[in-house]
Amino acid sequence: MGKTLRAKTLYQDKDWLYQKYVKEKLSTVQIARDYREESNRWCDPNTISRWLKKHNIAMRSLAEAQQNRHATVAPPPVAKKKSR
Repeated sequence: MGKTLRAKTLYQDKDWLYQKYVKEKLSTVQIARDYREESNRWCDPNTISRWLKKHNIAMRSLAEAQQNRHATVAPPPVAKKKSR
């Protein structure tokens, strides 16, 4: 009893979720999008949130989420062409 016949999905893996949410600082929307691209299957951001809670991975506050959204990585410098 208690066993399921369903295969475990990628977003149910604690290590994968931790990597995406904590280390890469992706949002639940971005994680769901990544999952859809990798597995070619639908995933809702609320599902990602539910699995974060199940794995006791602390959710970011609204302020932290907004800070991550507006953080930009500086693009690499563009080499200027020499004029003759």
